[in-house]
Amino acid sequence: MEILEVKNLTKTYGKGESLIKAADSISFTVPKGQMAAVVGASGSGKSTLLHIIGGVEKPESGNVLVNGTDVYSLSEKELAAYRRTKVGLIYQFYNLLPILNVSDNITLPTFMDEKKPDEKRLAELLELLGLSDRASHLPSQLSGGQQQRAAIARALFSSPDILLADEPTGNLDSKSSEEIITLLRTTSEQLGQTMLIVTHDEKIAARCDRIITVSDGRIVGDEVTS
Repeated sequence: MEILEVKNLTKTYGKGESLIKAADSISFTVPKGQMAAVVGASGSGKSTLLHIIGGVEKPESGNVLVNGTDVYSLSEKELAAYRRTKVGLIYQFYNLLPILNVSDNITLPTFMDEKKPDEKRLAELLELLGLSDRASHLPSQLSGGQQQRAAIARALFSSPDILLADEPTGNLDSKSSEEIITLLRTTSEQLGQTMLIVTHDEKIAARCDRIITVSDGRIVGDEVTS
């Protein structure tokens, strides 16, 4: 089953000689449970592609279907709900709220929807990501690796259709990076979580099921590795 379908995505910036094609008629699909890496040089269009799929940045043309839903046919209100519940977004710099502890940061999307958080789900994610003894800590009391684990738990909390990660180890030392790579792989295997990961980290790409290579807004390579 295809969780993600990307069809003829186009996105440009600038005009004339300064025109940049960040997405140039990109099409591909990702099946349920696959952990795919998107690699390429800086400025190749990797992050733009991720942001379009995540409902953060609108394409000029083309379609993004996540679990059968055409993302850009949604109203602004529906699109905001999509970003909170259907996709999990992980960034390089964690984006945790400094005044909230780990548990509250993880469950924040649920409160934004005025729903009661699933305490069992929270406990399972804290255990899976090795944060059970850090649940009441503020972000400032955590290491970089622990903060990124909390960000991953927040992205997973609503059981999203797809997890999107933009350079998830880019701000971490080598030891913490290896921990995050292992946790993402474990999450993919234990939860069957579909993932699309933008990365310069060859170690992350090597642990993925598939490597999609992007250059100048086009897919120039697509290799299934396992």
